[in-house]
Amino acid sequence: MDNDDEHVAGDFFLHSMTTDTIQRRTFLEHFQRFIPQQTIIYIQYCLLRIPFILIYDYLLTEKFSSLNEYILKYLIQIIDHNNYFFLKPISYILHSSLFHILSQIYLIFLVPVLGLILLTLLLLCSDRRLVIFYSYTISLLVIYFDYQMSYKTDIQSSSSIDTYILQFLLSSIYIQMLNIRPRVRAYKVQTRLCHLAPIVLIVTRYLISTNYNIPVLKFYYLIWTFVHLSELFLCHQQTILNLMRNRFINDLYHLYENFGLQTLINYLSTRIDVATLLKIFWLTKIIVLPLGIRTIYTHPYISNVTLNMNMANLNDNMTLDDKQTNYNETLVKTIYFTSLFYGTETIFTLISLACLISYLMKTISHRLFRLLHLWTEDVEQIGTVVGVMFFLLLFQSNITRLDLNRRHVPLLKAFSLLIVALFHFLHTILEPQLLKVAMQTITTRIVFNRTDENSQEGEGNEQENRNNSSLTSLYSSPILRSYHHRHVYTCLSILFLVVLYVALLWRLTTFSTWLLAVTAFSLELIVRLLASLAQYTLYVLDAHNRLSNADSFDEYIFLIKAVTSCFEFILGVFLLFNGFYILCFESRGTLRAIMLAIHAYLNIIKNLRRGWQIFRNRKSAWDNVNQLPLATNEQIEEYNDICSICHNTLTSGVACVTPCFHIFHQKCLQKAFYATKNCALCSRPIIQERNQHRE
Repeated sequence: MDNDDEHVAGDFFLHSMTTDTIQRRTFLEHFQRFIPQQTIIYIQYCLLRIPFILIYDYLLTEKFSSLNEYILKYLIQIIDHNNYFFLKPISYILHSSLFHILSQIYLIFLVPVLGLILLTLLLLCSDRRLVIFYSYTISLLVIYFDYQMSYKTDIQSSSSIDTYILQFLLSSIYIQMLNIRPRVRAYKVQTRLCHLAPIVLIVTRYLISTNYNIPVLKFYYLIWTFVHLSELFLCHQQTILNLMRNRFINDLYHLYENFGLQTLINYLSTRIDVATLLKIFWLTKIIVLPLGIRTIYTHPYISNVTLNMNMANLNDNMTLDDKQTNYNETLVKTIYFTSLFYGTETIFTLISLACLISYLMKTISHRLFRLLHLWTEDVEQIGTVVGVMFFLLLFQSNITRLDLNRRHVPLLKAFSLLIVALFHFLHTILEPQLLKVAMQTITTRIVFNRTDENSQEGEGNEQENRNNSSLTSLYSSPILRSYHHRHVYTCLSILFLVVLYVALLWRLTTFSTWLLAVTAFSLELIVRLLASLAQYTLYVLDAHNRLSNADSFDEYIFLIKAVTSCFEFILGVFLLFNGFYILCFESRGTLRAIMLAIHAYLNIIKNLRRGWQIFRNRKSAWDNVNQLPLATNEQIEEYNDICSICHNTLTSGVACVTPCFHIFHQKCLQKAFYATKNCALCSRPIIQERNQHRE
């Protein structure tokens, strides 16, 4: 927001009542005793822009489409009824199929795009400009309502004190709107025209004959409207010219052309708080519209709008009015169906709902991850990921076109998938921290082992035998203590909750393709959790020297990861076939097909290629190592060094000699071959030198 917008709220309530400007205090200054000024400015920022978003959302509703169709049919009837010769080409065009196709394209594409551009321009305006815009708009509405009230009073030949009270209130509003705007030369003229409105009504009602009172009344309000619009064009001539020349759009285009799309997006995001506006817009639409604006087109509690009942399931003895009354018999049901109807009315409303869900999930995840001591920078992305996923799930289910009594089903399905997705994200953050704790356990154990060796150098054989006899009892307690960590408890808690969640879903819901998808998604998480616990167990056992074959530690880790990847691949293929069945037999849609294609590429084809490449690399590395000659005891003694990869001593039978006459462990050299085919010491290509040595 601009710096000159800070006192707009004060200017709104400022009225020239006294001549002493030093002692005069605005309503804002009194209100700041309870709420800080920055909070009031932020509320003002949102309130000035929410009406534009509500209007744009109305352009996407079915009511607006029905209104356009009604206007088009009305124009066609008028043209056909007059039957003039010069109107026949227009009638032919309006009746053509091409015109109907173009009108549908206009409603589907042009109205949202052009409306979005205009909405962006309005949201980019400063608060002061928006206040001035609202003042002109409200002033024009005051003139219109004043004219309608005077016109109907004169037509009905009945005037009362209520009419003059309403005119006084409208005049006060008009004067207040004049005081908001800068003073111009037409200020006094507009003030006098406003004050003359009751006098003109009395004159036309009692002093002028009925043949001239209506024309005089219209002439008076035309002059008032002309003066009002002349002020608008004279005082804001430069702004209107800039809008006509699209100067602001050209400035945005030059910004994009010179600095790129990212700079343009950053500029718009700094000027427009989109997420906050969308969240407040959704809450405003849920609370305000059913109570004030949209209900004027329906019966109370919008029972005839929100209800779409299946007549086959109703009793024959009841009328439709009785059924609607029974269906909306409680206030709770009314609030529920009203919120469900307006909260999922358009695609724009779904985007706003996704922003609200994203904010709530971000708040919950922040508190949860800080409570579990798992806070990382990646947690900041969970709100965006959840919001996008929630919108895609609702959009592909076509919720805006469903009957009201079925709209809760996609919402519940989306929320159930979001719960599993949150657990997935929690495990993604938890797994590195869990393995980090395991590595710390190994490091601590190595330090304690060295300390114990130094302290037990002078003890006799009798003490050693006593210690060896109770070896099992000594190692069982430290291993169990290694599992007393909050990350292990968190992992076990997630595992228990996911299993319980899947069991409840199978108990409470009927068998369906959606239930299979949620179950597969949950099974993937269960497999990952078990793999993480298995890796942690291997680290703990290796730290306490409880592995039967410590040299195969890496092979065990690879085996766990390979089994996990195979399960994930199988579940991914199952989800692909399940989604393909839904696409063919349950719910067709372009977005669903695109999502299936993305899933097939990322989770199946790409993982299959990566797994096959890893398998080939391991097989090739092991074949290359097996073809190297084993080192003898004489070669190891002559080499007189350690393995340069693991820094452990070399022994015969497990060490091999490279063509450059360096000696390594076979398993160490196999791991090195995953990254490079060169020697770890001299960086010479081992495979190439081995082939040349053979030749």
